[in-house]
Amino acid sequence: VGHYMDNQQREFEQSLAREREANQLEIERLRDDTLKLTVDSEVSFDFAKADIKDAFRPSLDKLAALLLKYDRTVVHVVGHTDSIGSDDYNQGLSERRAQRVGDYLATYGVPRDRLRTEGRGEREPRASNADEAGRQLNRRVEIFVKPVVEGQEQRAYESPHYY
Repeated sequence: VGHYMDNQQREFEQSLAREREANQLEIERLRDDTLKLTVDSEVSFDFAKADIKDAFRPSLDKLAALLLKYDRTVVHVVGHTDSIGSDDYNQGLSERRAQRVGDYLATYGVPRDRLRTEGRGEREPRASNADEAGRQLNRRVEIFVKPVVEGQEQRAYESPHYY
């Protein structure tokens, strides 16, 4: 599993180098070999909207192509918001954003049985919501690419956690 995910991480980093250099996307390896891609929502969505920006589509195309190549993974798309607006509104917005990204990947050809989407609203901030810089960090989509391990297949389908 480690070698498979090493190769996948290397290709993600190479393919998405421009986005990483522009601080639009972060790639991180978690302890269980899950790859976590964090996408800045300023790049991906307009404020309070769930429609994917045209400028973000080429990045999603690159991601989808790699997900098709490395098919022994399950992809979890998780939407997050800042704390502006009601809890209910933010929960719905985070769900719609995650669903739109999942739908886009499926349209590209990533099988729906490998895709999971969920919204976590404003419950898991990365920074303080007291100022705009913090709120911008909290508005994001995270894409977790979890390996399917023989004999432990179900773990890949479990909702991702931070560790």
